[in-house]
Amino acid sequence: MTIFFVRDSKHRYRCFMAAPAGPPVVHRSWARRALEVAKEKLMLLPQRILRQEQAFGKALKEKTGPLLIVHSGLLDQVHIRRKFRLFLHKQRSTHLLVMGGECLVLPFAGLSGLLPGPNVAFYSLALILILQWQAWRGLRRILRLDWEFQADGLFADWEKAVESGRQEDFPALLAKIEQAYGIKKADKILLRKAKH
Repeated sequence: MTIFFVRDSKHRYRCFMAAPAGPPVVHRSWARRALEVAKEKLMLLPQRILRQEQAFGKALKEKTGPLLIVHSGLLDQVHIRRKFRLFLHKQRSTHLLVMGGECLVLPFAGLSGLLPGPNVAFYSLALILILQWQAWRGLRRILRLDWEFQADGLFADWEKAVESGRQEDFPALLAKIEQAYGIKKADKILLRKAKH
């Protein structure tokens, strides 16, 4: 399994896989219509968040072998290992807090079932909770796996362009990254628009 660990245009580290984010697989759907609507709502999450959550969730399926982490190579092995470990611990704590908040809100979303029609609010929140739970378990698994770090020149060029603020180079670099690794919509992950 290969994970990319790169800074985005706002200098925040992002962790993602090359596979595009798809709707989560939900088994035993007894209210299929509401679940389909909830899945569509879940896919409206920003790609940088959704892909990260799904990358963490897929780590549960990794049984053996080191986890390959592709990074820019601008930091030496000791520093990138430390940054990655701190990133994972921060994500694990954040996921735990968010799951606790969602568990508190979930019963109130269930009350919307008293209204006529499918309970989309409850199902959407439940799917997000499932996604968070899988990601949290995947984070715990990643922390126990062996890591193998691989530096990549494309990501080094990207981070240098971000550092120097050369926004005119962003589209060309993102196109090269997409082509080299098969990453679909890399701009949705690494390019963050400024808020007005």
